Amino acid sequence: MKKNKIIVVLTMISALCIFLVACGSKKASAGNQETTTKTVKISFWTGLAGPYEKNLNKIINDFNSSQKKYKVVATSQQTYDKLNQKVMAAAKSNSLPVLGMASYTSLPDYKNNGFIENLDTMYKGMSTSQKNDIYSAFLSGSKIENSYYSIPFSKSTRVMYVNEDILKKYNLKIPTTWEQMREDGKVLKEQGIYAYGFDQSFQMEWEGLVHSAGVTPITSTGKVNVASSKAVEAANFVLNMVKDGTAKSAGSDIYWTNSFVNGKSAFYIGSSAGMTAIKQAAPTSLNWTTAVVPSYEGKSGTAVAGNDIVLFKGASQEQKQGAYAFMKYLLTPKATTKWAMLTGYVPLAKSAVKSKKYQSFLNNNERAKAAVKSLPESFSTKSFVGYNEYYTDESNAFDSMLTKQTSAKDALTGLAKQAKQIVSNNKGN
Repeated sequence: MKKNKIIVVLTMISALCIFLVACGSKKASAGNQETTTKTVKISFWTGLAGPYEKNLNKIINDFNSSQKKYKVVATSQQTYDKLNQKVMAAAKSNSLPVLGMASYTSLPDYKNNGFIENLDTMYKGMSTSQKNDIYSAFLSGSKIENSYYSIPFSKSTRVMYVNEDILKKYNLKIPTTWEQMREDGKVLKEQGIYAYGFDQSFQMEWEGLVHSAGVTPITSTGKVNVASSKAVEAANFVLNMVKDGTAKSAGSDIYWTNSFVNGKSAFYIGSSAGMTAIKQAAPTSLNWTTAVVPSYEGKSGTAVAGNDIVLFKGASQEQKQGAYAFMKYLLTPKATTKWAMLTGYVPLAKSAVKSKKYQSFLNNNERAKAAVKSLPESFSTKSFVGYNEYYTDESNAFDSMLTKQTSAKDALTGLAKQAKQIVSNNKGN
């Protein structure tokens, strides 16, 4: 009898063990399932701060809420300079994020250093109509030779901010050519007002002027036209206005924004994305608007500025797929329209500009129209390996013209020599 009880007990213990093992197996199986379905984190470094950072997080939250597989987590490096420094340091320590912002002019250097992934696979997953919907100036800036290495994102054009109160007081009209603006300057000079105010440098305006004149400072084949007669003439056009007191640089203030809202100039040419800052700085009593940058030699042209998004090397296959999904989302008319309305950047897609939602936005925000009107004539600066080094030299050349009274010809001749050396040093890269 005791023997039979022992057998029964042992049988029950055995059955219990089997049950517990089975449960453990189910739990382990469930645990493994949780691991395989775990949300994939997509780290994203940006150079945005303040209201721009807050608005970017709204777009990211929209994407994260639209699906459950990926979660984009953005980290602001506060400025683009700090972002670039962080990227360079992270590349050395193999600790790059999955995604990051980068100027399109940095792409050749990033590719040459082995920092970024080719995005042809992602673009092949888009239809021809989707790609054709993106403004050509933006797409061309995302390519190196025949391959894509970024997607456009926070894009802006140059626009002319106009003080309507000054125009009304002195019976002037918004100039449509640089020559007209110079003439307005002669009238305003007598009142102690500049016609044209610009940020610390007029580099981007110079690029627009030479583009209008049919000159590419440095071509994709490495030909340097920086000191050509038309390039020098374009620089002198602005320098002569500075010399005769009809134009003024922001100098150490860096941006002309405060001078403009305080009535120091009738016109200010700057980034369309700077509209947010002007709105914040302008007194409520100031009547101001925007216009397309005046034409030069019968043509218009404005260089595209802003940042692209790149996929850094080192991401896992799952992270790449998540990065592709997020980048495609940013290119959708819905996302790019919202981003443009929140920030003052321009929509990336033509269909977004034509949409009822954005057209309604423009009807209620007249000042946003100039940036959009500039898009058909906008262009991306030709970049190359060594461009960042060239850009520093270019900045020094223009600073020399403004602060050391170096002639445009001498400054640009020196820049041309530096550019040729940079191009030569990087041949074959």
